[in-house]
Amino acid sequence: MTDESEDLTRRYRAAMARLPGGVAVLAGRAGGRDVVSVVTSLVSVSLDPPMALVVVHGASRLGETLDVGSRWAATVMGAGSAPAVTWLAEPGRPDLGQLRGVDHDRGETSGAALLAGGTAWIECVTEQVHEAGDHLVVVGRVTQAGRGSADGALVHRLGRVRDLP
Repeated sequence: MTDESEDLTRRYRAAMARLPGGVAVLAGRAGGRDVVSVVTSLVSVSLDPPMALVVVHGASRLGETLDVGSRWAATVMGAGSAPAVTWLAEPGRPDLGQLRGVDHDRGETSGAALLAGGTAWIECVTEQVHEAGDHLVVVGRVTQAGRGSADGALVHRLGRVRDLP
């Protein structure tokens, strides 16, 4: 990377850090184990049929499992869920037992973790995966959806997560 491209990357990261984003926990299963990641790029792309889009780092554990046909779940996190989100976003956390101590249930159609502390959740099956730089854009067809018990929202801005009532 040249000095000029490194400078652009730094300035771009600083600019995008100012954009508030909702926080979701994306979960899948690989080899009988939970694979979990925190994302701020979960969006609805279609109501008919229901489809969602998520962006994950291509080299991440989760990025390696989200092939076409894979099943996954996303929990939209609510106010007060920062401790669980902080743990799940921790670089280098153990590969095994990522959800130890994090209250969750299993999705009916995905088998993936649905976290307590969420305001809503969806389960999906991957229909498309597109490479975009060092990330993957994953489009999933929604197989189940529901509301969680949490109120408020958890948002990410300027490198921190914050509660919104």
